Amino acid sequence: MNGKQRLLAIVLLSSLALNLFLGGIVVGKYLGQLSETKLFQPPPMPRGPRWILESLPEASREKVSPLIQAHRQQMKPQIRAMRAARREVHQQLTADDFNVEVLSEALAKLEQEKQKGGKMMHQLLIDIASQLNEEDRQRLSEATRRRPRPPWARDRGPDFERPEWGKP
Repeated sequence: MNGKQRLLAIVLLSSLALNLFLGGIVVGKYLGQLSETKLFQPPPMPRGPRWILESLPEASREKVSPLIQAHRQQMKPQIRAMRAARREVHQQLTADDFNVEVLSEALAKLEQEKQKGGKMMHQLLIDIASQLNEEDRQRLSEATRRRPRPPWARDRGPDFERPEWGKP
């Protein structure tokens, strides 16, 4: 290969690399715009108190961050209790000597632990909202608002009967 051919090969490879790079940017931008459409809906609310911080401006985040840290410490034993209750339900469902009454007790315990966790989250929300101004409470409210359900999942009124599978 002589010098001109080598130079041409380098220029062509450089051009190919630059085109692939720019094409990646264009595709990434397109997919980013596509993800903002209804095709890629995020879950209604992220798990844990992180969604609270993400919905607030920086000054308010600094104000409520100590409340969330304290809440995390209080919530750790409750999370462990809920996980233990879930494990117990799983063990009862998969036990060789299946017992309906023991499963029922395990499910009741799980429900009780979930309610305790929910009350703790509600108290955290109350504590945080009491520290915020009206504008930040509005932001927090928007973050907690559930997105509309799709038409096939909406309640269709008291007279609506769901069709049975396999029947027209």
